[in-house]
Amino acid sequence: MEFAIYSRKSKQTGKGESIQNQIEYCRKYIASRFGENHKIHIFAEEGYSAKNRCRPQFQSMLTIAEQKKLDYIVCYRLDRISRNVGDFALLIEQLAKWETAFICVQEQFDTSTPTGRAMMYMASVFAQLERETIGERVKDNMFYLAKKGYWLGGTFPLGFTSIRVSENGHSYCHLVQQEKEIKIVQKIYFLFLEYYNLSAVKRKLEEEKIYSRQGNAFSLMALKEILTNPVYCKADQKAREYFYKKGAEVTFSAKQCSNNYGLMVYNKRNYSKKAAPRQKIEHWIVALGKQKGILSGEVWVSIQNYFERSKKKQKTENNYALLSGILYCGSCGEKMQPKKRKNHTFDYICKSKLQGKNCVMQNLAGKETDSQTESYLLDYIESLVKQQNKKIGHCSFGELWKGMEIKQKQEAIRFLIKKGVWNGTELQYFL
Repeated sequence: MEFAIYSRKSKQTGKGESIQNQIEYCRKYIASRFGENHKIHIFAEEGYSAKNRCRPQFQSMLTIAEQKKLDYIVCYRLDRISRNVGDFALLIEQLAKWETAFICVQEQFDTSTPTGRAMMYMASVFAQLERETIGERVKDNMFYLAKKGYWLGGTFPLGFTSIRVSENGHSYCHLVQQEKEIKIVQKIYFLFLEYYNLSAVKRKLEEEKIYSRQGNAFSLMALKEILTNPVYCKADQKAREYFYKKGAEVTFSAKQCSNNYGLMVYNKRNYSKKAAPRQKIEHWIVALGKQKGILSGEVWVSIQNYFERSKKKQKTENNYALLSGILYCGSCGEKMQPKKRKNHTFDYICKSKLQGKNCVMQNLAGKETDSQTESYLLDYIESLVKQQNKKIGHCSFGELWKGMEIKQKQEAIRFLIKKGVWNGTELQYFL
């Protein structure tokens, strides 16, 4: 017979059974029940959660099972495979179609029998219940810490460090200001309120030799992170109203608003996903912090509103740049982004340069680049049409092109790039 042993461990810790121990338990079980001399595939991975179905080794095992090469999949514990009832039920149905049985060593479940299948589903229900209960406990604990304004750890925001305090037999951390860095933060906000431009703020800081905690020039992303971090905002009425309207969980009342203390935000990032992306504001828990606030809610909120308006504007700014989203930097491979100038022109600038990274690519004059591209494209298409002796209605391609909106033109260019070479039929179909 042919077996697959699957073992998994979320993190490299000393807790729980190691991957090697899980494999050894499964090997012994196979030998005791089915005898020796069987083909055994080993699939092991570390650092993946059971909630993630896209585990590489897990998917490789399912590929072999789908080819009906496995008689049994064996794991040490049920939660090594899945903690979600829906995912697990789907998996068992798939394995049944592929004529592969599932064995869980510790719980003594075997889906090759009706009783084993019933017991397996029951166990998966309890596994999911355990996960959801743990999630609720974490959330309750977060609310408790939020009401106290505690710092949960991690990299300190620029301008702060932490002190440890004892309370009711437990020790917690509070943020406290670091005057030297706070002056840098204040400078960043002052410059942004003057220029409302991240690149201008970055240039001014470099001119004045003001650098990050690590001694490096601030990147545009780091500057925006500082300007959007609520930790610097005073927990006043304006700030409370802003987060309340955004749907965040605000833990302090209107009477508790303060012009002295800053905000503390919890559940800001989703740590179950890679790179821990920032969550939408409605998932945040906003509390009254213990650290001093440095910016009024009115000013801080106005900056957030500016970024929100800019973000909406960016979605439509491609209406003036023909090659937006199409043109890439020949030096580093990043996109060349259009950026408007005060004289009603625009440039294509490498995204890496905008983020403060080292890229030697020169900026491209936007209108000239678009004009040259259009000219080349029209000549190219007209030559293809003439070669194949095709007609496009009563108009030339150039006349049709002039009547297109910029989005249609962008779509045409992407189509050309994707196809490589057009023929007359494809051209007529597209138009």
